[in-house]
Amino acid sequence: MNDFSMAKISKLIVHLIGNKVKDEELTISSQLTEISEESAEQHLTRFFFSSFKFDLTYRFEHESDINLNEIYHYCSKIFTEESDFLQQSKNIARHLYEVSVHPNIKIGELYIAYIKNCIIEGVTTDIIGIFKSETKDIYLDVINDQKKFDVLFKKGININKLDKGCLICNMGTMLPQKVFIVDTSRNDAHYWRKLFLNVQEVTDEYTRTAAVLKACKQFVKKECGTIEPQEKISLLNNSVRYFETHDSFEMNDFTSQVFQDSSVSTEFKKYLEITAPEKSFEKPFDISGKAISSVKKSIKNLIKLDTNVEIRINTQADKIEKVVEKGFDAEKQMHYYKIYYVNEE
Repeated sequence: MNDFSMAKISKLIVHLIGNKVKDEELTISSQLTEISEESAEQHLTRFFFSSFKFDLTYRFEHESDINLNEIYHYCSKIFTEESDFLQQSKNIARHLYEVSVHPNIKIGELYIAYIKNCIIEGVTTDIIGIFKSETKDIYLDVINDQKKFDVLFKKGININKLDKGCLICNMGTMLPQKVFIVDTSRNDAHYWRKLFLNVQEVTDEYTRTAAVLKACKQFVKKECGTIEPQEKISLLNNSVRYFETHDSFEMNDFTSQVFQDSSVSTEFKKYLEITAPEKSFEKPFDISGKAISSVKKSIKNLIKLDTNVEIRINTQADKIEKVVEKGFDAEKQMHYYKIYYVNEE
C-alpha cells in the first residue's frame, strides 16, 4: 500500500537545468524555496506524486562500487544528515547538467524535495523526490475589471503532467533504497534513467509476470507463423487465463496448459530465455495481478480481414477453435470465417 495523504514537504529547492551541448545555462539556487500556503503544498504534492504508477521498482547500481553512483551518494548524505540538503541538491543539479548532452534534451526547472510521512508498501518512510519539468502549457486567465472581463494568456506548468521524476525511498540502513521513475520522453530516456540515475529494474513478481505474458504475445505473433489467427488468439487467451486462475507460476505447468504441443513448449522456453535473460523462471514465483491487467491492455484479440471487417474475440473466450471455423469458398474464391453460438445477447 502506498499513501501520500499525510506527506509533508520538509524542504524544497528549484534549479534551472539547460542543455550543456547547446551552451544553455545552469542556474543554481542559493536558498531553499519557501511554501507559504497550505494549498500550494497540496498542489505540489499532487504534481510530484500523481504521475507515478509504482509498478516497476528500480535500484541504484554501479559497475564497481555503489558509493560511486552520484545520485545514490548524494541522497545517502541527505538521508544521513537532512541539514546537508541544500549542498547535495546543488551536486544533484550539476550532475544532471553534465549528462544533459543529448540534442533532444530541453531546458527545464529541476525540483528537489525532501518529503516526510510517506507510506511505501505499507512502510512509513522519508523520500527524496527529483522532478524535472520541460513542457509549458498555455493557460487562460480571465480578469474581472469592473464592467468588463480581460482574457490573458499565460505559460505555465501543468501539475497533472510530470515530464521526468524519481522518488528515492529511504528504507533504512539494512535495506536498499527503493527508486520509482517517471519519464514521458522517448527520444532522450536513456539520459534520465541510465546517465543521470544509473538504476536497474528490480526483478520481482510484477516484472516476471509481465515478462512471461509479453514473451508469449511476441512468440505467438512472430514464431507461430503457420498457425491460423483464431488459434493464435486461443493460445494468448490460454496464457492470460493461466495467470488469472493461478496464484503462482510454474514453467512446465504453464507451457503444458497453454501450448500442449511439447515441441512448441520447448521453443517457447528457449524464446523466453533469449528475450528476458535477466529474469529467472526456473523456480515458481507469485503472480502479480497488476501486471496481468497492464499487459492485457496490449493484447489485441482481433482478426483483421482485407474486406475492412474485424472479428474481435474476448480474452475470456474458451476453445475458440470449436466456435470459430475457417474455410474457403471455391465459387467465390474467397476465405471465410463461420462463427457458432447458442444465444445472441
